[in-house]
Amino acid sequence: MSWLRENRWRIAAVVAALTVVVVGKQWYRDASANDLRWILAPTAQLVSWTTGHDFVYESGQGWLNTDVMFLIAPACAGVHFALAALLALTLGSLAGMTSWQQTAKRLALATLLAYAGTLVINTIRITVAVETHRPDMHRMQGILLYLVGLCGLHALARVIEGRKLRNVKWLAIPLCAYVLITLVLPLANGAAQRDDFVRHATAVLVACFGVVAIATFYELVRWSLRRNS
Repeated sequence: MSWLRENRWRIAAVVAALTVVVVGKQWYRDASANDLRWILAPTAQLVSWTTGHDFVYESGQGWLNTDVMFLIAPACAGVHFALAALLALTLGSLAGMTSWQQTAKRLALATLLAYAGTLVINTIRITVAVETHRPDMHRMQGILLYLVGLCGLHALARVIEGRKLRNVKWLAIPLCAYVLITLVLPLANGAAQRDDFVRHATAVLVACFGVVAIATFYELVRWSLRRNS
């Protein structure tokens, strides 16, 4: 009981974040472009600034530019990233959640950072897609950018809490958050029946392995340099 009492606000924060993730993902499945205006409209404006192409709202579809024939549709909203970011940021801030005031403050900050981070990462992802005209690379580009963004946001949360990034173990939380959003929850909703799910799952797992491999190699190089110094 003492452990539960000591960690009650941390437990409440995790439950709240997971509830938002599950409810948000279910809501996003049927959300229209108008429902997603809160995130699609600023994303379209930022993409317009970065690419020089104006995107105009088309009712029921999204934001369209006919010059480059690119539509910023609900599928481009980045809601999955926002949900994963909220979870990763919440878990990265647990150390300071010792009272309801501190918990509320950190959850509010996590929400703000998740939203801002989604706008930035999504703008980069769509800008790259518009400029490269490579729809075949769009999936992998998005996965890699999302993983890097999640790792960066989780690292930021840990730094704010004064926790050092001592080894690659800290990557487990952002990577698991992304896998939960993109693979585990879709599987629970019957996504395995989709023709492209295996391809998507393979891309996600390969990208996660690549991030871990690069981080591990970096740590080995650092360890070797310290040992020889």
